[in-house]
Amino acid sequence: MADLEKAFTQELLDKCAQAERACGYNPARLVQALTKYGGVRAARELLRRNGASDGFARLQACGRLDLTLEATVADRKYAALFTDDEVNACFALLCEYGFFG
Repeated sequence: MADLEKAFTQELLDKCAQAERACGYNPARLVQALTKYGGVRAARELLRRNGASDGFARLQACGRLDLTLEATVADRKYAALFTDDEVNACFALLCEYGFFG
């Protein structure tokens, strides 16, 4: 599980860098949380807020929902790291904004 958690954290960090290059969006607070707590804990904290992450709207406006924390949580390769409710909440939000449509 530790390797999967590391891969998840690294993918989020990579997506943060891509978001800055592609959309001019610098998710500094997310990067700080990822570095301090790791991806799983940081994601869970953000998901508890019951809504889209801070950068979701910015990335949606840029046409890059694939770079969101929610899209990464909903990726089935990371399913073992999250509860069904957490994954389903991310999936539902992404569907609401047309990511899978």
